[in-house]
Amino acid sequence: MPAAALRQPIPRANLSQASGRAGNARSTRRGVALVAVHYALYGLTLLAAVSPLPLAARLLFGAVNGVFIALLFILGHDAAHGTLVRGRQRNLWLARFCFIPCVHAVSLWRVVHNTRHHARTNLKGVDDVWAPMSKTEYDAASPARRWLERVYRGPFGPLIYYYGVFWIHRMLLPLALEVRKDWKRHMPDSLFVCGGFLLTLAGIVVSSRLLVPGEPLWRALAVAWVLPFAVWNYLMAFTIYLNHTHPQILWFEDEKLWWRFRGNVVDTVSVRMPINIAPIYTMVMAHTAHHRDLNTPVYALLRAQKNLEDQGAHTISYTLTPGTYRKIYRACKLFDFERLCWTDFNGIPTG
Repeated sequence: MPAAALRQPIPRANLSQASGRAGNARSTRRGVALVAVHYALYGLTLLAAVSPLPLAARLLFGAVNGVFIALLFILGHDAAHGTLVRGRQRNLWLARFCFIPCVHAVSLWRVVHNTRHHARTNLKGVDDVWAPMSKTEYDAASPARRWLERVYRGPFGPLIYYYGVFWIHRMLLPLALEVRKDWKRHMPDSLFVCGGFLLTLAGIVVSSRLLVPGEPLWRALAVAWVLPFAVWNYLMAFTIYLNHTHPQILWFEDEKLWWRFRGNVVDTVSVRMPINIAPIYTMVMAHTAHHRDLNTPVYALLRAQKNLEDQGAHTISYTLTPGTYRKIYRACKLFDFERLCWTDFNGIPTG
């Protein structure tokens, strides 16, 4: 698809003045405070993961550290949209620093997420976020690729999905086809985050040597980096799966058909969390409001989502439970782009 086509404005549903005002909720003081608090908690849990505590406690802190990587990413995501605080450059630099723990280059993220995902949500070939295979694609794939798709579309798919589909070749280095041609433009941000990544590893090594002399280096890195990064990867893949996969969510292969249906279908899901353990995470799951108005900062999403629902806007929302998640991943295996419905791996419609 021509690059110019991706820059065309997308028609958006009408918003009431109350909903539209959510974009004016940007607060530099609040955005910077959120980054500072979450970075401090990230640093403290990272330090605890390399401290002379019992291994079980260190593993717990390592897992919690992965949660804070995810929360910093959410703040960086807003900053990369230019909505966390006021000021374009201030947002970009906050995004760069928030993306160091998750090892993402901001310029690559902005292309893959801002320019492609938001501009053509659920248009296969442009939007790569949990893009489903058709029955024809699945049957033509190798046995290994079919097995991998079954893993991805099962309950444990988020454990490995983001590593293979996005991280290194789309979010760290400009290797994927859609970003390769502009690799020179992306290299400064890639080098910046690679430098931050190396400093993080060096900090873990030095802290381990000082706090737990004699501990094998591999164990320190496993507890303080491999485990947290795995938790972050799982949360990222799980979150974008919930936001963009549901039996009522449609996908398209034909852009003309996509344009025709664009204003009349819901292309994302709002998920209510049963327990509000991490407020920023609960806020970001009001995802319909985010797609409806990109100017809305994460800390204003719940209000914006309520405004949409109060207006009677057609939305898909549910409270997350093991049962609802099971129903979704059992129904959403392949997608029939002619009948516009989800199917199982045998091509039988499920949604």
